[in-house]
Amino acid sequence: MTYDMVIIGGGIKGLCTLYHSLRLGCRSVALVEQFQIGHQKGSSHGQSRITRSSYVSPVYVRLMHRVHSEEWPRLEADTGVRLLHSTPGCIWGPAEGQIQKYAKSVLQAGISVEQIDVRTARRRFPMFHFTNDDLVLDDTTCALIDAQTTIKSLARICVEKGADLLENETVVELNLKTDPIQVRTNRGVLMTNRLAITAGPWSSQLLPELSRRLSVTNQCVGYFELVGESNQFQVGQFPVWIYLGLGNNNTFYGLPQFGHEGIKIARHVTTGQTADLDSGTRSSDLAILDLRQFLNRYFQHSIQRFCQVEYCLYTNTETEDYLIDFYPEKSNVVVGAGFSGHGFKLAPLTGRIIAELLICQKTTVPEFEAKSSREIFKWVR
Repeated sequence: MTYDMVIIGGGIKGLCTLYHSLRLGCRSVALVEQFQIGHQKGSSHGQSRITRSSYVSPVYVRLMHRVHSEEWPRLEADTGVRLLHSTPGCIWGPAEGQIQKYAKSVLQAGISVEQIDVRTARRRFPMFHFTNDDLVLDDTTCALIDAQTTIKSLARICVEKGADLLENETVVELNLKTDPIQVRTNRGVLMTNRLAITAGPWSSQLLPELSRRLSVTNQCVGYFELVGESNQFQVGQFPVWIYLGLGNNNTFYGLPQFGHEGIKIARHVTTGQTADLDSGTRSSDLAILDLRQFLNRYFQHSIQRFCQVEYCLYTNTETEDYLIDFYPEKSNVVVGAGFSGHGFKLAPLTGRIIAELLICQKTTVPEFEAKSSREIFKWVR
């Protein structure tokens, strides 16, 4: 049997690509995942993610508008499940830092994001400690994504539509020169007319030439219970938030309590020591201390207790821009990689883009097709 399309990697990008390939009429599609769908070794697990419109680049602001207006509503309608939960959104940092570019991008785009003075910020977001030198954005498009339910729902509806989910199956070799393409796994050989590679941290193992573009870093996510009435920290009351500090790796983010005890907080780390994909051991003591120190400095609520820690991986490009493009000289192979820790929120749209590139050779997403966007996302920059 020769598949219309094979997708390698069953995280959020692979599942969204699978979903759209079926929606666009592919009759035989397989997704190959080396672990089980929803595993905790990559980048797509966990209970929650942030979605927002505020971005440093106008390209992403426009893409976020598209995914909020079209793809998340479509996915919720098709799955019959609520996936986004509206909650306040606060993004802030020193006015001389990168927050300036965020403010410029969203205000020019006319998105529902308001730049507010510190006095107003203290009234709207009394849980945070702002300095007089901060610039603050109130992003009313923010929401909490029910990430775990999104993964499960995508897998469910894709199977219902006839897709083959090949779990615990590892790709050991690709032959892109044959027609059809050959995907050799630990269980046999799959033949396919089209191939999408959305393998996250393992992308460079499949395509070694990507090692020049991609790096993988460990992320440590902490959950803390704060002093105060528990309803203060729930979705709809407590904001999703991002602090944009000065210098590299000085961005922190967090979400309300959802699916775990305690609020969620992490440092956004895209450079530094390369993660060992084969090691199951990760040190957390210093990372948790780092998160404690941030909470003590920037939150008005004291820490009641530390609840738990989670780990995930980022696959980063140098600029933190996505790589979404055809493999060189191959119009039937598309790579989606390097989502740099901010890929989940846009996955319903980037999955559509990957599927449309493979099926139609171009997309119906004008924000992606614009020359300035294609330059950002192309294979070689």
